[in-house]
Amino acid sequence: MRRTNGATRVLLSAALMATLAGAVAPTAAAADRAACVWTPAILPLPAGALAGEVVATDGSGGYAGTISYGADSEQGGRAVLWKNGEFTDYGNLADPEYQNWVTVGGVNDAGTVAGTAYRQVDGLPSAIRSRNGRMERLPELPGADASMTEGINDHGDIVGAVETTVDGGPHWNPVVWPADKPGTVVELTGLPDAEAVAVGIDQDGTVLVEVDHDFGRVPYLWKDGEVRQLPLPDGAYDVITRGISNGRVIGQVSYETGDDSRSVLWDRDGRPEVVERGEDVSGINRDGRIVGRTDDPSWREFGVWQGTTLGSTLSYAPDRGLELAVSSDDGTVAGRSWKIPEGRDEPTVWSCR
Repeated sequence: MRRTNGATRVLLSAALMATLAGAVAPTAAAADRAACVWTPAILPLPAGALAGEVVATDGSGGYAGTISYGADSEQGGRAVLWKNGEFTDYGNLADPEYQNWVTVGGVNDAGTVAGTAYRQVDGLPSAIRSRNGRMERLPELPGADASMTEGINDHGDIVGAVETTVDGGPHWNPVVWPADKPGTVVELTGLPDAEAVAVGIDQDGTVLVEVDHDFGRVPYLWKDGEVRQLPLPDGAYDVITRGISNGRVIGQVSYETGDDSRSVLWDRDGRPEVVERGEDVSGINRDGRIVGRTDDPSWREFGVWQGTTLGSTLSYAPDRGLELAVSSDDGTVAGRSWKIPEGRDEPTVWSCR
């Protein structure tokens, strides 16, 4: 059951959930593939909120993100959840030593949100999670200087990293906050002796880890102390991983030749394949549906892929911009959209019609 104790719960009105006028139609190239017509709907904001966006999904109609009341406002920026016609406001970290805004790293089917808060004095991050309707700090390793979360699974395991000082300098250590051992943090072992961050966790507990190597990053899979390196495509030296779901991994790969980066999908066997026209993928669901930005030179076209094959595209309208961030297991995609010109971000979900 979703945690709601002490949180602000507001029933969403039918009017606020009404679909935006006009659907986002696929381009001609996508239409040749019998693509969807993606129909957008704006998620509601509470009174006084200026902007918001979706950055994570529970896969079954729940969307987490942040809303903002303005940088100088008392409310600040807050972690929130939209689910089943209800709006839950988890707020930010109620601690005067922290700024009054947070970022969100993930959400699970229980409605638990993992995120990061930022200290007032130096801006360094601290890992947080929602519990009993509010955000609270997660424990850190001994001698920690900072911490951050990057993902959560339905079991409640949270992953991220804790920064410590090694040889006089900052060093990020990949960690998991295990749900079955509340109040503890565990450093992942068996990985190369280098800085690393746990950037995602699958439902079976497999953790996706980025490990520093030379002047780049290399992806690893970690589970129960067993480690497997994912191979890089030929000529690649650096990977920014973007997600893991049902054994598949996506990321952005840079090449030694200096060519533009490419979006890559690793299948369940760990084989990498370039995503067709993928410029910057951002999310993947359990069925291998990927969302992200295409290679269109306008930077105003986003794609929905099945595996590495582009299925449909969504583009800016003359009066509205958009950005896709997550691919939900229920077939929806989500992110933000805004009016042109000078519109503020609005949390938006697109459905295939």
